[in-house]
Amino acid sequence: MVQGQPLNVTSFGAVGDGKTDNTLAIQQAINEAAAKNTTLVFPTGHFLSGMIHLKSNLCIQLEQGAIWQATPDLELFPEIRSGADLSQEGGYTMSRRAFIFADEVSNVTLCGQGLIYPSGDHHEAFPMDEKNGAMRPYGLYFRNSKNITIKDLELKSSAFWMLRAYLCDDVTIQNINLFNHANTNNDGIDIVDCHRVKITGCTVDSSDDAICLKSEAPRGTHDVVISDCIVSSTAGYIKLGTGSFGSFKRIAVSNCVLRPTRAKEIIHVLGHAQGITGLSLMSVDGAAIENISFNNIIMEGMLTPIFVRIGNRHKVTHQEYSKSPISPGTIRNIHYHNITASNVGPIPVNITGYPGHYVEGLSISHAKFEYAVAGSKKDLQTPVAENSNWYPYPGMYQTNLPASGMYLRHVKHVWLDHVNFMPAPDDPRPCMHLEDVINFSSQQTTVNHQLLKPEKDLTISDSEAVNF
Repeated sequence: MVQGQPLNVTSFGAVGDGKTDNTLAIQQAINEAAAKNTTLVFPTGHFLSGMIHLKSNLCIQLEQGAIWQATPDLELFPEIRSGADLSQEGGYTMSRRAFIFADEVSNVTLCGQGLIYPSGDHHEAFPMDEKNGAMRPYGLYFRNSKNITIKDLELKSSAFWMLRAYLCDDVTIQNINLFNHANTNNDGIDIVDCHRVKITGCTVDSSDDAICLKSEAPRGTHDVVISDCIVSSTAGYIKLGTGSFGSFKRIAVSNCVLRPTRAKEIIHVLGHAQGITGLSLMSVDGAAIENISFNNIIMEGMLTPIFVRIGNRHKVTHQEYSKSPISPGTIRNIHYHNITASNVGPIPVNITGYPGHYVEGLSISHAKFEYAVAGSKKDLQTPVAENSNWYPYPGMYQTNLPASGMYLRHVKHVWLDHVNFMPAPDDPRPCMHLEDVINFSSQQTTVNHQLLKPEKDLTISDSEAVNF
């Protein structure tokens, strides 16, 4: 708990003129405020700085009209080097820089009505090039830390992911307004191998994944609540994976609206203005994903509203874990309730494992999926490749899939209850396709509000115990 009298960053020589490099003054002010266990105030003004290290027992408050901006000069963002951040040779290279960085800290709050602006739209300093991902800084990066709160702020234009929490406990992200469409790899919020996380009341709009839970270490991501958020993306809206090394357990997503982006320019490499996936679960690096719920979700746009995938990419991001054995991942005990999706498609809800490895125990109840884009007869004739070691996203099959509403393959124990599919007009595909599905049960499944007719709306192969 903050105890001392508040300090003002200008008392340490910081100048809010939008020109002065305040790196040393702001760092000195943070060190002093942390030592006194007090609040550091940024008053109205435009404060530039390079990389800043946060300390324990600190509250930073940006008053209305305060802007804290990264100086667009890569030399002011030295590399962060440690075993946890060294990438495996040939693997995906994570950024090793940050604008605001915290390592092994506790009891830190960033709050207020001001703006944190990491200057990702200054491409002369932070090039718009995926190959430079390791060079471009995160906006905010918390590592090995606990009791972290970020609330009420506006966050705009990072050079890389806006907010990354890695190996942290007890993280609260509340009522922030995040807009990140400045560069490639512009994720919004990434929660990586963290425990006890709450993301509530946020507006997140990003060119890459908006709210993304990942695991790059054996620790896994557990006990997460995401609620009352408005989420937009030109990639994944709310996503578990792709990085899926450790487990994902006890995660609840509720009362969220997923809507198309407000961005005027589409930067994501795949160029889908309305986004790619709405709700995604991906275990492709050995993770156990279990006990996940999605409740009261309204979504619009995106290629596919629900995407669930077990694969065997089996990629290790960090070299320190490269010798760890990787077993096939699992996805089980997943529940969707009160889901409304409109203007989506043409790729349907698709839930797939790969031969011998099943998605197990999945229910969808009281849901409606309304598709705006039809598939084609070619989709009925194109074989659906397994591609189990590919990067998981709806385009991995290189077809829109031979179903207009739902595609299931390598799945066990699935239950649908009061689910209505509304395919796009003139879509030639049957509503549902089941392949290698074991123990499928459905009641009150409808197509355009009429009870599903198996002889017309359903194709089944290599499946057993299928009941409508």
